Amino acid sequence: MNGHPEVARPAEPDGASTGVPSSGPGSWWDLPTRQHLGVLAESVAALAGFEIAIINLRRGDEMEVVAASGPGVPAEMMGNRVPVSSFQADFDVADVWGAWRFVPHDRMPEGLLELSHVPDYVPLEGEDAWHPLDLLAAPIYDDCGVLRAVVSVDVPKDGRRPGPLQLAVLEKYAGVARTAALLALEPEELADRVRMATETRRIVRAALGEPTLDQVLDACRSAVVTCFDAVGMWVSVFHADGDATTAWYARNEGATPMFQEIDDVVIRSAHRYWAEGYVPDFSHGRMDHPHLPKEDAEALLRFLDGIGIGSVLFVPLGVGTECLGFLVLARVSDTPQWTQLEFDAALDIGHDLGLAVANARRLEQERAVVTRLRKLDQYRIELVNTVAHELRNPLTSITANLEFLKEETLSEDGVWSLAAAERGARRMEGVIDDLLTMARVSDPRAPFTPVPVDLRQVVLDVDEECRRTAVAGGVSATTLIPEGDLTVSGRRDELHRMLANLVSNAVKYSDDGGTVTVSLERDRAEVVVRVADEGLGISQEDQENLFREFFRSTNPEALNRPGSGLGLVIVDRIVRRHGGRVEVDSKLGQGTTFMVRLPAATAS
Repeated sequence: MNGHPEVARPAEPDGASTGVPSSGPGSWWDLPTRQHLGVLAESVAALAGFEIAIINLRRGDEMEVVAASGPGVPAEMMGNRVPVSSFQADFDVADVWGAWRFVPHDRMPEGLLELSHVPDYVPLEGEDAWHPLDLLAAPIYDDCGVLRAVVSVDVPKDGRRPGPLQLAVLEKYAGVARTAALLALEPEELADRVRMATETRRIVRAALGEPTLDQVLDACRSAVVTCFDAVGMWVSVFHADGDATTAWYARNEGATPMFQEIDDVVIRSAHRYWAEGYVPDFSHGRMDHPHLPKEDAEALLRFLDGIGIGSVLFVPLGVGTECLGFLVLARVSDTPQWTQLEFDAALDIGHDLGLAVANARRLEQERAVVTRLRKLDQYRIELVNTVAHELRNPLTSITANLEFLKEETLSEDGVWSLAAAERGARRMEGVIDDLLTMARVSDPRAPFTPVPVDLRQVVLDVDEECRRTAVAGGVSATTLIPEGDLTVSGRRDELHRMLANLVSNAVKYSDDGGTVTVSLERDRAEVVVRVADEGLGISQEDQENLFREFFRSTNPEALNRPGSGLGLVIVDRIVRRHGGRVEVDSKLGQGTTFMVRLPAATAS
């Protein structure tokens, strides 16, 4: 191969199997780095007695030519790439000359010639003569044993294979080349890791708004795995009842491992490590961790070996002092080792994912509560309907028999008793009617087909209906209706019932000589109805419970006046059903004003 790769590889690999960054071409290739590596190539060639020197740096799963020196080296070679596996195939059959590897031309692996540039060189005679297909290269490994660069030389000036003096010089330059190559890669690697970690944390934080655990994991799992150069991950979330749910994600889809085999071990560890803020990496070479007995470590190793995983990063998840689960990032082998940057990023992600899990758990609990309340409310509506209908049947019989009694000749006491019974029956009939109305307007399943309703006419109808009762009680009723469009969208019968309840309440709780005023007005996109009286008024404490079913005032004077405790509940439900709101302004002993705001109907 002679360090002269001819085949360019424009596609960027993802570096998933090696832990080697794969940023876009030239991301680190600044002028000082280029000059430094170029000088190094020239120095190796000149001082070691060779015409040509090439430096390749690793880019994902390929080696890229980044510096070349010597006559006959084509300029377009710069940036060319060759698979790392091709270099490794050379080294597997090479003779070891210290830091250098020598592959004679007759030992060149088949299939590699098409990837090589053969210099225009006529070999000398003799056993030590240099052949154009001979290879002399120094592989450069990092501290984790990963091949990161290759320095190669070609065409010795004397035409012979290097002797002891030349090899001594080459050995020295191999050390210099290692330092230079790793330094050239270091800024890119650091920037790439920081970028990926930052991006992952951003995505995890974006997952905070996801409403379920599955959506939280879907939002971040691919980015987390990519950031940590992992082949897969699994997340276990602890539930309040002591159970746990585990989700598995792998780059290459496969069967889900039997996580229950190690649940006891990892759950115990998660709680301990969350309390200590500890993120352990675990492999055959890293079995010794706090609070991890030997038998537990061996069980973990057996499990990981069984699913083809050589190294994991164990990240506890939680919020505050509570551990909510754990995240495990998996690699096929323990090379490359997990870095300090990855430990720090993993701990941050543990906090972020823990918060996302806590939010999802809270939302799920809230949804469960809402579902239960909705079912309870539906049950209550059905119960009210059933009770009201069951009461109506015997009440109908009672009122019918009371009508028959009117035809009989009764004593004065009998007439009085009959009148009292009729009043009680009418009151009971009113309560049943209120119950059925409340159930209907509270039921979200009840049909509601709104039509344009002129509130002016509704107010006039209610005024006519309630005026006789007001006059009988010595109460003056006033209606104020302006000109203009006062149309809302809704059901006329329900709006009539809502307003009738407010007006009848105002009359009922007003004393002789009092005044009840009903007014209408248009306030931009709303129609406002006000019902004001000068009656008993409502205490601040009672105002907080006005729209609660069956609530009766704590004011003894108000309790002496009959009522079911459902009138204002019906008002509130009808107003909300029409997209509006009801407000109250009252002072004890000074009267009350109810204000209903309804959306004005839009012109079709």
